[in-house]
Amino acid sequence: MSGIGTVGGSTPQLNLVQQNKTEQKPAETASSEPQDKVEIQKDISAPRKFIEKVIGAPVGLVTGTANVVGGVFSGGIAGVTGKARDAQTPQGIMAGLAYVAGGATAGTLLGGPIGGIVGGVGGLVVAGLSGMSGSSDKIGKRVGDVAQKSVSDFEPSGSKVKDVTARFSEGAVVGSVIGGVEGFKEGTSYGAGIVSGLIEGTKGFVGTLAGNYETPTPETKPEGEKPSVGKRVLDAVISAPRNLSKLVVGTAGGFVGAARELADGAIQGAVVGGSDHDKADAGAHRFITTAQTMIAGGATGFAVGGPVGALVGVGAGLVGSLILNRIEKKTDSDDELTKGLTDAVKHAQKDNVYEGTVDEYGHRDKTVYETFRDGIEGVMTGTGAGIREGFKQGYQAGGGVVDGVFDAVKGIGKGVVGGVAGLGGGTNDGN
Repeated sequence: MSGIGTVGGSTPQLNLVQQNKTEQKPAETASSEPQDKVEIQKDISAPRKFIEKVIGAPVGLVTGTANVVGGVFSGGIAGVTGKARDAQTPQGIMAGLAYVAGGATAGTLLGGPIGGIVGGVGGLVVAGLSGMSGSSDKIGKRVGDVAQKSVSDFEPSGSKVKDVTARFSEGAVVGSVIGGVEGFKEGTSYGAGIVSGLIEGTKGFVGTLAGNYETPTPETKPEGEKPSVGKRVLDAVISAPRNLSKLVVGTAGGFVGAARELADGAIQGAVVGGSDHDKADAGAHRFITTAQTMIAGGATGFAVGGPVGALVGVGAGLVGSLILNRIEKKTDSDDELTKGLTDAVKHAQKDNVYEGTVDEYGHRDKTVYETFRDGIEGVMTGTGAGIREGFKQGYQAGGGVVDGVFDAVKGIGKGVVGGVAGLGGGTNDGN
């Protein structure tokens, strides 16, 4: 009987065996195929990697120089305290200031005040990406370790002033050398990443201006009967002055909005591009655009009226920005703008290749090269998104102004006509 049961497949033991075999088949089939065939991404070519390294190599000289400055201070501090960890924060701060100062100086020599501002912002971006990638901490740690070892055999002389000065000097000398060497080594990766970011960022900038990151809105056909050709022509003639005014004023407002959003798009684009989770922020947008408008107002005022004009320009920029910020916040246009900026950068980076994988929390440890590549790509793509989103909002605002003026004139006209008609009616009643 047991044999019959076995043949019939009715025993629990046989059912369990068959179930296990069934469950194993998909696994066996899957194991016979490439596990990562869906996740394979095409890496950049070897010639491009070589070109990136060659072109980006001079950046090492810049970063090495900046970290010499950082090493003087951070190494000196670590030498005085005898603690390696005390060098990390000063190294990042002082090297970052050197990036900004160097960029501003070079920009001023090449392009005057505007070039100085652009160069300073560029130095700030490099400093930010250096910190974001962990490279700055790595340099500071190395400087601190060497400075600490260097002063470990220091023998006090009995004079506190002399001892502190001697320890600082020793740490500063050692720190400047180590900072320069480590800064140069890290800077070669910065440079390769910057070159790659410029290549990717150019594509991102052009595509963003074309609106490739925007989700197409479905067309809605108007319901009801279509107006006759004559009515459409008449409506077009009547609305022509308004539409033409909206085009002219809206375009002017669009250019103002695009210019106002340049720095915000570049700076927030770098942050969004270089990180995994960060999004463009409306509060940061208001702060950056206000600062930019005040600086522009001050520069314009100074050119026209000297120091007094500069003060007036700064004040006008502040007042104007506060009004615009209030309008943006009330209409949620600041949230729309920052969402567009974030979407543009993430869309541009969707085909980037990374060495590390994403963990369960969606975080990815990027290399220094990847951080700089993504950050520079974010700067350029964010600038394009800032131009597009700023123009859109400026154009809409200009059109709103025109509509308001035309509607006001229309209302005044109706009021005047009504008043005249009432006046005429009152005279007739009196007679």
